[in-house]
Amino acid sequence: MRRIKSNVDTQSAEFRAYERHNRALMAELQERQQKARFERPERDIARLRKQKKLLVRERIDLLLDPGTPFLELSTLAANMAYDGTVPSAGLVSGVGIVSGREVLVMASDSSINGGAWYPLTVKKMVRTLDVAIENRIPMVHLVDAAGAFLPLQSGLFPDRYMAGRIFRNQCVLSAIGVKQVALVLGHSTAGGAYVPTLCDYSIMVRRTGGVFLGGPPLVKAATGEEVTAGTQFNQRYCRLCRGFRTGRPGSRA
Repeated sequence: MRRIKSNVDTQSAEFRAYERHNRALMAELQERQQKARFERPERDIARLRKQKKLLVRERIDLLLDPGTPFLELSTLAANMAYDGTVPSAGLVSGVGIVSGREVLVMASDSSINGGAWYPLTVKKMVRTLDVAIENRIPMVHLVDAAGAFLPLQSGLFPDRYMAGRIFRNQCVLSAIGVKQVALVLGHSTAGGAYVPTLCDYSIMVRRTGGVFLGGPPLVKAATGEEVTAGTQFNQRYCRLCRGFRTGRPGSRA
């Protein structure tokens, strides 16, 4: 085999200048990634601690096999949008190892407006699910989402590659036999409620997880009924699931 001889002079002034420039770019990238991953207002961290919740990366660390790598996707998504208030688009996604098997993790970052969905959050979710479909990788959803960020909700469903595509992609994964597991770690509202219901398995944290289309204030405004975000909603969700299994939606059997 003929050896390819490089004509690059690694000792030249030009090479050294390029090296310094690219190392500076790399340092800037790493700094921005560090900020997007870990810098949050103290009040938001205190709120989650008061609710006895973990931060999103603490959850992922506990999920993945110890000492295994995590290939994160789109770390800097949305970092220059929304006045910089939605780092990583409010979502952490990437490929990791669980019980020795590669899985694609998609986790709500509830330290950012309760995990609310922005238009670019939706695009990141769709792309993550596209990767799962293309590579037939099982999905683990860590769900703790407040639903759409209401001031921008008109930008969530305008075309085929926006929020509706999330649920379409979940159905495609089901059709091709790729398993999905949802861990409901907080309130999963509106669009966030569809994600666990379209998974093969849904695990809910007692007295913390909740799946519903509208929270108590919305229900009271619409119907006048006063309900809590915990027991009553979860009981209805469980009755509905039992009903589908028995062929009688809403059945108590």
